[in-house]
Amino acid sequence: MKNVLGIIIAVDNDNDLREITEHRTVAAVPFGGRYRIVDFMLSNMVNSGIFRIGLLMKDKYQSLIDHIGNGKDWDLSRKNGGVTMLPPYSYSKKSSPLVVGEYRGKIDALSGAIDFLQKNRAEYVVLADGDVIANIPIDEVIQQHIDAENDITMVVTKKGKENRLSTYCEMNRRKEIVDIRVGDSNDSKCKHEALGVYVMSRQYLIHLIADCVTHNCIHFERELLTRALTDSKIGGYLFGAYACKIEDTHQYFKANMDMLDKETRDEVFLRTRPIYTRICDESPAYYGDKAKVEDSLIADGCHIEGKVVNSILFRDVLVEKDAVVSNSIIMENGRILNGASLAHIITDRGVTIRDGRTMMGHENYPVVIAKSSVI
Repeated sequence: MKNVLGIIIAVDNDNDLREITEHRTVAAVPFGGRYRIVDFMLSNMVNSGIFRIGLLMKDKYQSLIDHIGNGKDWDLSRKNGGVTMLPPYSYSKKSSPLVVGEYRGKIDALSGAIDFLQKNRAEYVVLADGDVIANIPIDEVIQQHIDAENDITMVVTKKGKENRLSTYCEMNRRKEIVDIRVGDSNDSKCKHEALGVYVMSRQYLIHLIADCVTHNCIHFERELLTRALTDSKIGGYLFGAYACKIEDTHQYFKANMDMLDKETRDEVFLRTRPIYTRICDESPAYYGDKAKVEDSLIADGCHIEGKVVNSILFRDVLVEKDAVVSNSIIMENGRILNGASLAHIITDRGVTIRDGRTMMGHENYPVVIAKSSVI
C-alpha cells in the first residue's frame, strides 16, 4: 500500500514487566523461543503491503536497534521506504515546535516525530503499539476504515481478564465505538479490549497531536481518543483470532505458554501471513540419551541432558543431567546445572542456576530472574 505509513510505538510508559525490561523496551523482549515482540507488528504491516514504517522509541532501545538492523529480514531494506528508527531527537523545544519536554506519554513521543509525519506523503497512517502478539490483517482494517468513512478505526478483540493498564471500549451494531475506558473498573460495561492498533488519515493525526499538545494532554487512549470520540466517527474492527497485549509479567508468561498449544500457534503463525524475525543460524538442538522433553518449544543450539516439561527454551540453553525445567521460560544462554529444579520461572539472558538449586513461582506470579544473574 503506497499511500499508507506505519508507525510502531516502542515507548514504554504503562507496563509492569519488572526485571525483563530493565535493559530493553517491551518491543525488544524475546518471545516464543526465537522472536521479539516487535516482530509481530512489523510482520503484520509488511504482510499488508506497508513498506514505509517508522519505529518510535524513547529509551533502552539499543537491543531493538541491534535486532532490526537495516530491516532486511522483513524485506524493509529498500531505497524507497523501509524502516526508519525514530529515537527521541531531543527533549528540547528546538527539535520540534510541539515538543514540551521529556516524553511523558505517547502524545509527547508522537509530537517529537511530527517532522517525520509532515514530510511523509502518505494518505493514511497505521499507528500501532509494539507490544501486541497477534497476526492482524491490517489491509482489511484499512479497507473497512475507507468503506465506513471513519475518522479513526481501532482494532478490538473480545474482553478477557480485566487489567488496569488496558483500554476497553463499547461498540454498537454499526461497528462504531460509543465508549472508551481505561481500566474499565465500572462494572465491566465495556465488552471489547483495544489492541493498540489505529488507522486514520495522516493529516487528521497531525491535527489531533497538535490539539492535544496545546491542551497539555499526554495520554493517547485516555485523552486523545476520548476527545476524538466527542466530535469524530470512531469505528471498530473486531479481530476474532488469538491476540494478547503484553502489559505485565503475568500476560507475558501466559502468552508464551499459550504458544505451546497447537491451535493457538496455528492462529498466530499462518503460512499465508508469516511472522518474520532476524535470522540467527545455529546448530540443531542436542538431546542426550537420558533427556526427556514434553510439550515444549526448544530453539536451535540447545543442549538438553535433563528434563524439560511444558517450557520454552531460547537459543543456546544448557540443561544438565538430573535438572528439571517445568512451566518455565529460559532465555538465550541460560545454564541450568546438575540437579537444579525450576517451576514457573522466567530467566533473562545469560542466567546460571547452580547445582541443586530449587526455585518455584506460580502461574499467576512467575518468578523473574534478572539478566546474567547467578543463583
